[in-house]
Amino acid sequence: MRKKHGKIQKHQNVIVFPGMVDRLISDGLKHAEEFQYDLAVKSIRQALTYREADEQTLGVFAYSLYETREFEEAKVICEELLNIGPTYYFETVELYVTILMELREFEKMEEILSAVIDEAPIPADKLEKFEQLLELGNKLAKQRNNEFLSDLPKTHVIDTTLFEIHKFSRFSEDKQQQLLVELEGSDLTQVEEELVAIVEHDLLSPITKSFALLLMVHANMDREMTIEKFGRTAAINPKLLSDPAETTVVLDVLKLVKDRLVQNPSKLEMVEDLILRHSFATYPFDWFEHGADEVGNMYIDYVSGMLGEDVSLEGKLYDFIIKIDILFELREM
Repeated sequence: MRKKHGKIQKHQNVIVFPGMVDRLISDGLKHAEEFQYDLAVKSIRQALTYREADEQTLGVFAYSLYETREFEEAKVICEELLNIGPTYYFETVELYVTILMELREFEKMEEILSAVIDEAPIPADKLEKFEQLLELGNKLAKQRNNEFLSDLPKTHVIDTTLFEIHKFSRFSEDKQQQLLVELEGSDLTQVEEELVAIVEHDLLSPITKSFALLLMVHANMDREMTIEKFGRTAAINPKLLSDPAETTVVLDVLKLVKDRLVQNPSKLEMVEDLILRHSFATYPFDWFEHGADEVGNMYIDYVSGMLGEDVSLEGKLYDFIIKIDILFELREM
């Protein structure tokens, strides 16, 4: 018996094969989950040329457009969603007014927020956030005609609840780190206590702790705290720390490998990349009791072994490098 296939359709002289639109949407949702918002936009936008999307897909599309800074199109999709009356109504309103703020449509932002606050029963956490956004919109609207408006710092409202340790610790490691990356350039005083709790948490990944700590270093935060990594504990103050790639030990190691591999640029690039990745994971400890010469030579041998060369690889430092590499492998799974 001949197998039955779905009907092949045409859209503007383009053949639409059965399942193609569903696959595009599925790919778009998957890309968004993996924070690949540019790919999500591409897939969902293509799917929408063939048929209307459901509420979930439109919501993901709007957020992905926002993340890729395509604010005008994101605004249109949010308006379409709000006309539907989406299941996640308040989340859609929050995204919509954030987009309006990016577009400097402050009066429209005030109008929407005032209407929602006045007319709808709102959960307490959302009410507080909407009131903060409304206050911010009022201030920005008053400053709109100020000739110095373009010099105002970018304002970013942080959802502090995402960084509360009981909630943050339940996220996947990838999401934890994505949330922290998105804080770069924000006013960290809003989440200072949460960042301290992340750095001091016993069970979070050393890499996640490094992301949080580096944010505090860049913010020049003057705060005493304790960090534990790889069985070692130290009292630290972000204000007194250098970036991971700028510590004395790391700079010495990089100089050593550059001198040894000056005639082999491809291997040098691999060794330098591995050193920088690993120094970020161990930050702020570097390689503990191991000196720059030992570390540099071991990384050269380690990469040589990866390339199939006959080298001797053993010892405490080698075991430690393996342990760090496993951290990155787990992160990328």
